[in-house]
Amino acid sequence: MPVTPPATEPAQPDRAEQTSDDLDVVFGGSLVGTDAYTTTGGERMRGLVRRVEGGEQQQAAGGVRLDGRRQGLRFEAADLVLGRASATTSFVAELELVPSADDIPATGAVPPATWFSAGGHLRVELVDGRLRYGFDGDDEARTPHLASVAAPEVGVPHRLSLHHVFTGDRAVLEVRLDGEPLPPVVSAAPMALHPGLETTFGIGCDVHPDRGGHGAAVLVTRVRLRGGVPLDDPDRFRLQPTTGGASEEPEPSWVTDPVPAPPAGLAPGPHLALDPDDEAGEVLAKAALLRPSPTQLAWQELGLTAFLHVGMNTFYDQEWGHGTEDPARFAPTGELDVDGWVRTLRDTGHRLAVLVVKHHDGFLLYPSRYTRHTVAAAGWRDGAGDVVAEFTAACRRYGMRVGLYLSPADSHQEREGVFGNGSPRSERTIPTLVEGDDRADADLPVFGYPATDYGAYFLNTLYEVLTGYGRVDEVWFDGAQGHTEHEEHYDYPAFYDLIGRLQPGAVIAVGGRDVRWVGNEAGLARQDEWAPVPVVDAGDGGKLELAGRAAFEDVGSRVHLVRAAGEDATALHWWPTESDMKLTPGWFAHPDDVPLSGPELLEHHEATVGRGSVMLLNTPPTTTGALAPASVRALEDFAAQRRRAFTLDHALGLPVAVPGGTTDRVTDGSARSSWASRTAEPGAVEIDLGRVRRVDRVVLAEGVGGHGQVVERHVVEADLDGGWVEVAAAGTIGVHRVHRLSAPVHARRFRVRVERARAAWSLARLGLYEQLVADPGRPTEVHLDCAAPVAGNGSAERPFRSLEQLRDVELAPGATLHVAASDGEDSDTPFWGYGTPDAPITVVVDAPSGPLFGTRTVEEVFAPLAEQGWVVSRR
Repeated sequence: MPVTPPATEPAQPDRAEQTSDDLDVVFGGSLVGTDAYTTTGGERMRGLVRRVEGGEQQQAAGGVRLDGRRQGLRFEAADLVLGRASATTSFVAELELVPSADDIPATGAVPPATWFSAGGHLRVELVDGRLRYGFDGDDEARTPHLASVAAPEVGVPHRLSLHHVFTGDRAVLEVRLDGEPLPPVVSAAPMALHPGLETTFGIGCDVHPDRGGHGAAVLVTRVRLRGGVPLDDPDRFRLQPTTGGASEEPEPSWVTDPVPAPPAGLAPGPHLALDPDDEAGEVLAKAALLRPSPTQLAWQELGLTAFLHVGMNTFYDQEWGHGTEDPARFAPTGELDVDGWVRTLRDTGHRLAVLVVKHHDGFLLYPSRYTRHTVAAAGWRDGAGDVVAEFTAACRRYGMRVGLYLSPADSHQEREGVFGNGSPRSERTIPTLVEGDDRADADLPVFGYPATDYGAYFLNTLYEVLTGYGRVDEVWFDGAQGHTEHEEHYDYPAFYDLIGRLQPGAVIAVGGRDVRWVGNEAGLARQDEWAPVPVVDAGDGGKLELAGRAAFEDVGSRVHLVRAAGEDATALHWWPTESDMKLTPGWFAHPDDVPLSGPELLEHHEATVGRGSVMLLNTPPTTTGALAPASVRALEDFAAQRRRAFTLDHALGLPVAVPGGTTDRVTDGSARSSWASRTAEPGAVEIDLGRVRRVDRVVLAEGVGGHGQVVERHVVEADLDGGWVEVAAAGTIGVHRVHRLSAPVHARRFRVRVERARAAWSLARLGLYEQLVADPGRPTEVHLDCAAPVAGNGSAERPFRSLEQLRDVELAPGATLHVAASDGEDSDTPFWGYGTPDAPITVVVDAPSGPLFGTRTVEEVFAPLAEQGWVVSRR
């Protein structure tokens, strides 16, 4: 039978939607940078909460402090509709806040201090020493409908509750302050909302364009919004003391009960189909069976990757071109230093770089056979230049993975009559040879696809970049349409199939089946970032879509999985996120760019990589052809900040007490070895550091490759003064979880308690890091001895114990890796570092023969690194 809500929930779908909050946050999540808020466990947000000015201060214990200038928060609801006079367009808003002394303006103070606004017509504000509330009129004179009461006391918490509802031809606003009803406001006619603001709310600010920016000096500690609330709803004011506080709907049994065993015959994998008859337990059991593909796991472990936006927009000082730009303007004032771009990124810890080969304007950074709108027409390098060739060669020289971005949108091809020309799909041969094609006599792989005229053009250019430049590790497609007037339905099934055939080791982002866009361009992942998610799969090999009423903050919880399975989900899929963001204000370089600082970038790193996402950081080359010096300094400081934060691990190599015994598989420095529980029951792992140590960050990881992502709630505790004290908590763990403690903790014993899991859970990593005062730099001397009794830090006294420990190591040019004669396990770990002719990375083997890693010799392990300056020397 289909999955349906349990009997304890309202039976009618529309009523169930009405009783579900559109927003309920206490701001215990993250408001990093200047853009979107991400939630923590238990919060709900169907839409997006954004900063207004950028200086809003999040409090360590929750809440956001506003200073009364232009600061505030805007909630842009995903599907809450206010702007139409019907019985279902009402809403309830409840805020808990603490006004400061500056929040009660003296008589005559201008402007008002806005506590709350909605749709550009409703506002609650402090003015002339009173609390004023109501809305603009809809008559010809636009007469406002307002009421006021004495201003509330400053410095103490207050609870403001609003109920806005249409009844007949009138709008009614009920207001309560600290549970006490205030005089209602009734309009003479339904309110006309400001266009574009129908689903926008201001928290501590006004969203009306003529009044916008007038903020309040206030600490906002909770905001709750719910749409579709009728006038007679007894539960409309949930936060009032008269209702016993926040009402808690009973959780369905499948939320709290153990997840049953998966159906017989199902094997773990990255994709599992859903059956219409799946019960809630079967859906959750299948989700627990999802595993990343080897390619996905290797990509997730990269952590930090780079974007390089450069092209016609760089030289026109714009973000989106129109396809009419003159290629001759592609003229760097200095040397186009592609080598320098990649070297800087590699030196600052990036592990893959994605070059924008074609943005929406259609200009190509390589000489194509299918258009003249390329660097070949620019005159740069006398018409023989090829940025893609220089980029891919530099990546291999410095040990960087290769990513290529081609926007499916193309303004230039629209002007050529190709993009969006309405041509039918017909069978096309790819590659389509052109007159004088230099590939005419070559033994090429040839494919046939049904495609439009533009689909064939895009497939041909895609074929060129995927066959002409060696291995490609990521192919990136933007979802934007660009400056085009016509619509083009992209041939995604053909695009993805061609990538899979020509570059089977490449992940496809961000609408492909390997990588999912996180949902914002602010470098922010969710507090609980799930890789197993419900999807709609058309079965044609094309784009996947998130299933269900997915809000930004919840795409993988039990509730969302089960609800989506009962709606439109056709499958469950391992779909990790990539969090793209900008170092400078724009994607392309501009003359007045100011980059983010190293500490700011570290915050974004912890809000992305620290939540199991991959951080894709854009650093744009300038019109000089080089990266801006300020950007280079920011990246170098970012790398130094990470080394200070994640070098000194007090847990490394120590035994960990687990249910039934001890293990060092969570402290051996390897992300690929793990300890697994036998059941899904709650449990704890405990570590004794031997003496009191300072800990600033806790790093955890599940063994997702073998055991999936199943932990739903966990707590980190320290033994302080003889008792266990919580120092961090969250929902998911996943491939990587960083807890940055609110203050350093000095303790000898720590433990991690798993409070809820979908299946038998695992841990692959438990790190307890002390923040270093100085940057230790990249290591220049590393020792590896597979016979070492415990995993060490790579020093001569405490050598690494496995090749896997090198997965996270950034070696400096000229470094030496000393390998003892002991045999060890093989590994597919990449090695991060490059040598130069004057300073090669030398692998010194302390034996005339051996050791072996599995069946491979040292030479066989490190031979592929010769191109990036590694040499092997035996003593």
